[in-house]
Parts: sequence; C-alpha cells; structure tokens
Amino acid sequence: MLELRLTAVFLVAGLVAVFAADRLSPRFGPAWMRLNYQLTNTALEQHPTALLDAFATRLSHTQYGWGFFSVTEPFNVTAARERLHADFPDFAGVDKNGQPVHVRSSSLHRSEASARDARAAAYLARHRAIELRRFDRLYTDDSPFEVPPASVRLGRLVTKILGLPDAALHLFRRTLAAGTVSFLLFSGMFALSAVALFTSARPARRWLKALLCPFLASALAWVAILFMSISAALFSGLTPNTSALAVFAGAPLIYLAAKIPLRFLQELQLRPKPWDGVERRKTPRPV
Repeated sequence: MLELRLTAVFLVAGLVAVFAADRLSPRFGPAWMRLNYQLTNTALEQHPTALLDAFATRLSHTQYGWGFFSVTEPFNVTAARERLHADFPDFAGVDKNGQPVHVRSSSLHRSEASARDARAAAYLARHRAIELRRFDRLYTDDSPFEVPPASVRLGRLVTKILGLPDAALHLFRRTLAAGTVSFLLFSGMFALSAVALFTSARPARRWLKALLCPFLASALAWVAILFMSISAALFSGLTPNTSALAVFAGAPLIYLAAKIPLRFLQELQLRPKPWDGVERRKTPRPV
C-alpha cells in the first residue's frame, strides 16, 4: 500500500510538472518527445535477453588470439584487423608471397617511393604481429558452408574464454554509446536494486549482493518496459509520449518488484526452533 500511495503521488507530481513545462516553454514538446523515444529504445536494448544476445553475438562473430592487442578490446583479432584496415586504407591485404597488396592509386594517395615503401613496411609489420598472435589452426579461411570438426569447435570454445572481458567491455561501450538516457536509466535501476539488496537479509554475503546487483538492475528493465507498454496502451489516444512519466511514476512499484524475490528468499531460510528446555539427543550421556 505504501508503494501504491507513492506511485499516485509521483504520477500527480509528474503530470503537473510536464503540463506546466509544456505551457511555459515551446521547446519542451520536441525535447520531451525525443526523451521518450530514447528511453523506450534504451529499455528495449538493456533488458537481460537483449544483453545476452549482444554478448553471445560478440563472442560468436569474433576471432580471438593469445595476444593482448588493446585495452578496450583485449585478445580481439577481428577488431585488430579492422583497426589495421582503418589505419592503412591504401592496402587490401597480403598476397601469397607475403607482400602487401596496394589498392589502386589515385591522385590523393600519390607519394614518393621511399614513403610508400616505409608505409608498406609498417603495414606488413602490424599485419604479421596480428597473424602471429592468432590461432590460425582454429580460425581457418574455409568455406562457410563446411562444418568444422569437433576438435576445432572445442578449441574455438576455449578461445571464447579469452573473449569474455572483450564482450563485457563491448556491452559497457554499447550502454555509453546510447547516450545520457541510457546511463540515467541503468543508474536508476542499479540504485533501486542496490537499496533492495543491501537492506535485505538474504543473500547474506556482501560480495554476493554486489555481484547480483547488475543482474537485478538489468532484470528491472523488464518491469520498466511493462509500465511503458501499459501507459502506451492506455493513453495512446491522448499522447504517445508517456514512457518517461510511466517510469518515474512506477519507480516505487519497480522497487517493490526488486524486493519480492529477496523477501521470498528470506521466507525460505530454515529457522531453528526455540529450545524448550528438553534435551533430545539420540545418545544418552555417559553415567
């Protein structure tokens, strides 16, 4: 009942603030529409299924090696090749003899022979450094229609362990690339889940609560999407821009949704019965 009363208060306060800002500023309408669109798009990309799909896609479509290529993309051979191509767009690759293949020269890329040779040497050195730290026996350039043997697939699965930090950093960069709205949404869900976890008796370990906090915050995005869907279905005739107001008004109920599984865990714990003064040991005391 407390969360329902807070939701009503937040809803009235949000409606008053939105209508007042709309009357006072003519720029509020387009900004409010843009905010609701970004919030809806961000929520649809930050729930656990979307994050899991992005995580699995990053691992499955990426080749990993044993070399530490970059801090932001460690062990990522595919990203290292893309950066090499971006830094040297005038080279198409390496031929069978191990020599750089020049792209058709134009008036914009004409230079002296010594400069071209130095650039080709730099390209070849970076290309060899990448290929030497790549598992070439596992990631061969075979036909995409041919199924690799079981030993190769098992070896590729082991290399995905090296790609776990890269996939996690990829999700973090994806969240930051979505803009300020993505950061605010995840921060709000993270704060609600952190308060719910650290005020609960179960789980008992603080490190376990800290570990569960991001997962619970991501799961709360589903509840936010539910409130957005209900508000869009009820008030689509009035205005479609109800996502931000729905999340703001439903914050107490989202917090309640975070506490429900934790309260269930508290009820499941086995509590010892109080001692009634009678000793019930199976083996009697020695006389």
